[in-house]
Amino acid sequence: TKVGINMTCKELKLTTKAFLANDFQLPQDDELVKALLKMAYKYIANKCQVLNLQTLDKSANITRLGRGNMLVRLPELPEFDNDELDIDDDLGYAACNLIASYMSEKRAVMFQSRAEEIMRDYNAKVDELIETYAVNSGVEQ
Repeated sequence: TKVGINMTCKELKLTTKAFLANDFQLPQDDELVKALLKMAYKYIANKCQVLNLQTLDKSANITRLGRGNMLVRLPELPEFDNDELDIDDDLGYAACNLIASYMSEKRAVMFQSRAEEIMRDYNAKVDELIETYAVNSGVEQ
């Protein structure tokens, strides 16, 4: 069994179901879950500097311009439950919270706030990583 470092689709579903206990439930239909995940992915790709979504490939499914001459592509949707999400592990939890915010009757604002906090923390880590790399390689920003 391959042990990945990113959240799997199954883990996303289980985590989101746990978040939504005593609230509206996550749909059983995988296509509905994927539609919700697609919404979350688009939101994350537009708010975060997701390193693995940076590309120079203009034929990719581009959502916006990134830093420098980079483009930001949309993440690929998983096909199967054991597929890893096409975003960093930290952002898998942002996706869970976003999906929960779309579904929740009682705690939508709380889930949205949690997702925003996770994305802010993630962006701060990426900024620090880029700054450290630039300093260590003598590149001016």
